[in-house]
Amino acid sequence: MSSHERHLSSSSVSSQTPLKKTHSHGSIYQGNEESQPKLKLFENPLAHNRRKYSVTPPIPSPIHEISGPINIARKQSYDKSIENQYDDRKVDPFSKDDAEEEMFETPEFRRYEETTNMELFYDLFFVANLTTFNDVHDVNEVDALKSYAGFFCILWFLWLQVSLFDVRFVTDSILERIGKACQFGVMIGLAIVGPDFNSSNQKPGAFRSLAIILMFSRLVLSFQYSVILYHVWYYKNSKLPLFLVVVANVIAALIYFGTFFGFSEETSKTGKVFIVWYVTAILETAVNIAISSKWKVLSFRGSHLVQRMTLLTLIILGEGIIGVSKSIADIAEQEEKWTAPLILTIVSAVGIIYFLYMLYFDWLNRSQFGSIRQQIWAFLHFPFHLALVFLVEGAAQFIRWRKVVEVINQVSKQYVDQFKNIPAVDSLDLKTRLANVTQIIFEKFPPEFTQTFTDTQRALFNIGNTTLGSIEQLGNITTLFSTVQDSLFDNFGIDPPDSDNAVTDPNEEWNENIRVLALVFTYFFLASGLTLILMNILHALSRPQMTRADKLRSAVNFILSITLLGLAGISNTDAGFAFAQGAGVLPSVAGVYFFVMLLGYTKLIW
Repeated sequence: MSSHERHLSSSSVSSQTPLKKTHSHGSIYQGNEESQPKLKLFENPLAHNRRKYSVTPPIPSPIHEISGPINIARKQSYDKSIENQYDDRKVDPFSKDDAEEEMFETPEFRRYEETTNMELFYDLFFVANLTTFNDVHDVNEVDALKSYAGFFCILWFLWLQVSLFDVRFVTDSILERIGKACQFGVMIGLAIVGPDFNSSNQKPGAFRSLAIILMFSRLVLSFQYSVILYHVWYYKNSKLPLFLVVVANVIAALIYFGTFFGFSEETSKTGKVFIVWYVTAILETAVNIAISSKWKVLSFRGSHLVQRMTLLTLIILGEGIIGVSKSIADIAEQEEKWTAPLILTIVSAVGIIYFLYMLYFDWLNRSQFGSIRQQIWAFLHFPFHLALVFLVEGAAQFIRWRKVVEVINQVSKQYVDQFKNIPAVDSLDLKTRLANVTQIIFEKFPPEFTQTFTDTQRALFNIGNTTLGSIEQLGNITTLFSTVQDSLFDNFGIDPPDSDNAVTDPNEEWNENIRVLALVFTYFFLASGLTLILMNILHALSRPQMTRADKLRSAVNFILSITLLGLAGISNTDAGFAFAQGAGVLPSVAGVYFFVMLLGYTKLIW
């Protein structure tokens, strides 16, 4: 074998470095298990080292052989036998013209099949923010509903932007840990401004702080992408896409900073600058996805993006379980009596969450289903998660409402029983009996506010000092009932919307509580229908090909979804009000989801 052939053979063997794919769940760094890896300032995210040199041309031999016709014939025969024996090494895979050009064009990054500990730790901040916002804000009016959706949009797209970086380029280094610490600080900042986030009453200080926080988060991301840009600097066609992502994050940061000047006391009620945040979040995500679809260096193929989305779905379902548990705890704190309709409502709430869990993961295609389809699938998780949040929140609220309705019916029966056999002889007798019943109720369910006692005493005084059976007396009796009912709502954590003008009329407060019930009824059924529709779309995107049975199931599911959406339209009707007060709200939705689940398990015969 000549020196040139020996060089080609050794070069092809030594240059073929296998690409690494990490399977560890708990550690980013893959090294010797017996030794503690050293933390570096920079950690190369590439699966192979950069080659800063080209293949060295073969060194010509200083010995020149002079051969005759016989030797030439022998050499050709020898070369031919070598060529047949080492056919796969005939061309150097790292020659300047072929493999090395490809290697310099597209780098290979380490891929992690499972979520790392650092990513899971970041998810804890998402959970904390969502839980805190749920505890502080009651979804009891349309403006509160908009604020809830708006804050969730900001939180979700922030989590998504960080996750889009982590699933492709996550490493463990000093700089990466500093970047993660900054992102943790961003989450803490959201937790600070979250209680004051109200799109209908914008506090300039809170909204300006949020603009700075969002700007800072994008600057951190631009820095993290810049570090990756440094590592791929010697690869062709890799600098431009990463540079575009860096620029996109910088532009987004500047836009967020620009909104800082749009919040003031004059525009706190009518300002719409915050809408720029939602538009920017959607556009920057679309740009990131578009760039990753065009350039291979930013591709999500082989990443654990699907697992990240499924984990976030589990987090939101877990938030629903927390809400249901809190509702049960509030009921147990007030009363130990558990009726069959209440138990059915609780079981249905848990069943809804469980059926959603089974449907989502049973319909999930865990294999890779195309980079572009995967990105669309991930992006559609925003409306899905938003609908899911309102669905589980509504389920938790209806548990409280079921108990409140039962208690109010019991209280009403107590008042009626006082006069069923022996009617009141005069106004003073009527006042005394009503006062006794009210006292028994307040001993069992103590009022939360002193104003309740004041309103009750005033109503009883007016009842005793008006003509028996007069319209004025009937009005005061209605006021007394409304006061007691409002107190019961307060006991079970159902509050009317906050208002600049305090509501002093118990009858008006009762009407506001009824409007809250109508709102919860509306968004619960809207969310239940949209959740089912979006789960079907996600299922279709994750499957390479839909069978005839799959298409039929999807059609049936779509009809059921439209039915659930249609129920939201009867919230302000008498039939809707009667249905909302009954025990069939949660069981009806649970029954639909259970049927969908059974339909998915049924093998249709054609």
